[in-house]
Amino acid sequence: MRAGRLLLTLSFSLLALNFSLFTAGAQAEEGARGWLERMTQAFQQQNYRGVLIYGDGQQWQTLAITHGMLDGVEQEKLLHLTGLPREMVRHGQDIICIHPGEHSPRFNSELSNPLHGFSRVMDVEDQYHFTLGGVERIAGRFAQRLQVTPVDNDRYGYQLWLDQNTGLLLRSDLLNNHQQVLERFQFAQIEIGLDLSAAAFEPDDQGHKLTLYPVSPDQQAISTEGIGWLPNWIPAGFRITAVIQAGSPRTADADAEQHTADTLPVRLMYSDGLAAFTLFIDPVNQEQMPEITRRWGATAAVVRYRDHTAGAADGDGSSHGRLRVTVVGELPADTMIRIATSIVPGALAEHHVDAVNSALSVTEE
Repeated sequence: MRAGRLLLTLSFSLLALNFSLFTAGAQAEEGARGWLERMTQAFQQQNYRGVLIYGDGQQWQTLAITHGMLDGVEQEKLLHLTGLPREMVRHGQDIICIHPGEHSPRFNSELSNPLHGFSRVMDVEDQYHFTLGGVERIAGRFAQRLQVTPVDNDRYGYQLWLDQNTGLLLRSDLLNNHQQVLERFQFAQIEIGLDLSAAAFEPDDQGHKLTLYPVSPDQQAISTEGIGWLPNWIPAGFRITAVIQAGSPRTADADAEQHTADTLPVRLMYSDGLAAFTLFIDPVNQEQMPEITRRWGATAAVVRYRDHTAGAADGDGSSHGRLRVTVVGELPADTMIRIATSIVPGALAEHHVDAVNSALSVTEE
């Protein structure tokens, strides 16, 4: 009898322990989501100015960043303090990039700001697990550590340190599948809650300017059916965030008088809310560079080629040349190779997205 009561007591104790662990885990997950929401709001709403250091352990960059809201419009200014004297100023949707040397139409303003990817966190709960860690000091401020673990091997994980008072991201470590740090950024100095004026966001330098203007409001929703080529596979949770078609249409036939959607160079930007990659699809006369798979710290680039057929998007056409497919992003190389080699005519892509968040046109000054 005593043994039976002991067994019953032990069973209830184990049940209570399991319930407590489940409840604690659920509360931790809910608390982590709350911190993520605070981080997203802080990126858009907080006024701050600081010095940011980021790199991969071998190469480091230093940025001066100023961010604020003026008359309800988000403002941002970035100055590269190391390397080439580059500058980026953002007024709402308008971005001006100033840098010396030759202008490249592929200049990616997002890659100049290591914070930018975290400012557009979408619904990421299906792709990542969130766990609260301890409290540490970053840039003289107390910060809550947040562990972000991917549910698959198609993307990387993160450790984030968020300011306890505001939720602003103070440090981020990008981790590979072996928990090794691929890239880190961290504020060395930061002031939050400043009273900023328009003068704080005026450009300081002169040089080539690349301005990205949003298209007219009636063109904000663009169907991917108008895009000649799309990847037939992307990791779960990713969606198109922007489509950019810049420059004149190019084909392998210099005498061609008409150009279809599948002969236009296109740039497609994807995000799952934390990770992001950019896909470039360009018709080329010949293979101007070899097929490559390279990594620089956290960023990898994959270049592949495939046969290009005029009118392929409609299923009708003759041999027309080659397509160069380039994928650049902070994803595992195997993931990016799979994306690059899955390119098919747009009408055949299985992951059709009804609309993109924004479409941008490119104007050079």
